Amino acid sequence: YLTAEYFMWRFATAIRDNNALTLKEQLRDIDLLIIDDMQFLQGKSIQHEFCHLINMLLDSAKQVVVAADRPPSELESLEPRVRSRLNGGVALEMSAPDFAMRIGMLKLRLATAKADDASLDISEEILNHVARTVTGSGRELEGAFNQLLFRQSFEPQITIDRIDEILGHIYRSGEPKRVRIEDIQRIVARHYNVSKTELLSNRRTRTIVKPRQVAMYLSKVMTPRSLPEIGRRFGGRDHTTVLHAVRKIEDLSGVDNTLAQELELLRRLINDQA
Repeated sequence: YLTAEYFMWRFATAIRDNNALTLKEQLRDIDLLIIDDMQFLQGKSIQHEFCHLINMLLDSAKQVVVAADRPPSELESLEPRVRSRLNGGVALEMSAPDFAMRIGMLKLRLATAKADDASLDISEEILNHVARTVTGSGRELEGAFNQLLFRQSFEPQITIDRIDEILGHIYRSGEPKRVRIEDIQRIVARHYNVSKTELLSNRRTRTIVKPRQVAMYLSKVMTPRSLPEIGRRFGGRDHTTVLHAVRKIEDLSGVDNTLAQELELLRRLINDQA
């Protein structure tokens, strides 16, 4: 298991010390490689080495697992060659852990901590409260448990109110939901009763043009994607087409109350399902 940043550091250090061949031989012998936070892999030479490593492992019937905060096609910092290699695998979207998983993670961490300190005692009520309240990533939950463990050492009778005070920064810092263009296309197509294929096609009928322009507009205002990138996601259109759609929907929504209400509804649907 390596993070992308550690992978970069290991390779950069090995290259500097003329030990790159030794490192490659060490990695060649593993059965499973897990790279986390792939979105942080930077540098053309490092990415070249990564791609070569993946090819070498897969050719040897080894397994490679890559984790990132977005699909391979959206890892724009990566070289096209690397994105293409990742797209050749199976991509699965993992949502944030649900309550059952969060409470299970906390109980497992508590059991591990108790193995080192049998006197440690954190009530079921407190674990349930933390699991209900910290709803972001597994890392946030891990951070909350570590805070709880630290405080418990000198506040053995810690209360729920005190926990909320201590963990308030974690409660408030949950990452905003990341809206994907694919989500927008799917929800807009369903709302207007057209297919996603029609949405991305060159058809110019009114029943297709309006949903397409609405989807482009929402992609611009709800995602950080550039106009050219949005155009590529809509059947390879250029940025001027996207800009025209955005301006048209902006203008119409200012005078058409029905359209404004539709946009608000679509925003809620997209945010709820992002």
